[in-house]
Amino acid sequence: MLDDELVIETPERVELHYVLANVGNRFLAAAIDHLIQAVLLMGVFLVLTAVDAFGQVGEMVSAGSWALGLGVFAVFFIYWGYFVLFETLWNGQTPGKRLMRLRVVREDGRPVRFFEVFVRNLIRLLIDMQPALSYAIGVVSIIFSARSKRVGDFVAGTVVVKERATEAPSLSEIMNISEIEQRRLERATAAPFNADTRLLNEQDLRAVETFLKRRYELRDPNRQMLAMRIAQPIATKLGIATAGLSPETILEEIERQHNARSKYF
Repeated sequence: MLDDELVIETPERVELHYVLANVGNRFLAAAIDHLIQAVLLMGVFLVLTAVDAFGQVGEMVSAGSWALGLGVFAVFFIYWGYFVLFETLWNGQTPGKRLMRLRVVREDGRPVRFFEVFVRNLIRLLIDMQPALSYAIGVVSIIFSARSKRVGDFVAGTVVVKERATEAPSLSEIMNISEIEQRRLERATAAPFNADTRLLNEQDLRAVETFLKRRYELRDPNRQMLAMRIAQPIATKLGIATAGLSPETILEEIERQHNARSKYF
């Protein structure tokens, strides 16, 4: 395993491999985001200037006060809410992170939620960007942390990882793959066994579902070995004959029969 590689084993016994984002990648991503923020702040300043000028011409005393209040709120939202908004809506990414192929995830490899995003960016503002908005504390924390985490990541339980080009398909590509896979499973001839999936517990079903969803992230022979580790005990529990069937075929058929049964029960 590489020094900058993060390996997470999920409760379903699936190993997820990530490459940690280093200081350079994160600095460039932050620079892009702060440049966008600067442009937005400039737009707010121009709007406020125009509103103030309009208020003076029209002798509207309250216009300037309202503009000042809205301006303070807009500056705070752009400066802090920018990161919270994008990382929540874009599943751990901001425009800068997306361009640099970085993503914030939870320590267990799962997508971040609003709570983690809120906490890590609150700590960014209060601690990581200090002193004097220099990011000195955050940079030192990333350099000396085993998982390249700033203080906000430690508090929120998150980590920033790189996405390889082959592991970061677009949403349309993901949907196409999912549709093609679903049609293939529907057209496929049923495997020569009938599984009573009611004998499986929630952990068994979760292991099958998680593997089939994430198998394309795994490389051979790890993918084949993991499929075998999941399929063999489940096949034994169901008492089905698996001769001539690959582990992945067994898991696909078990999921198909479970989904078919779930429609009616």
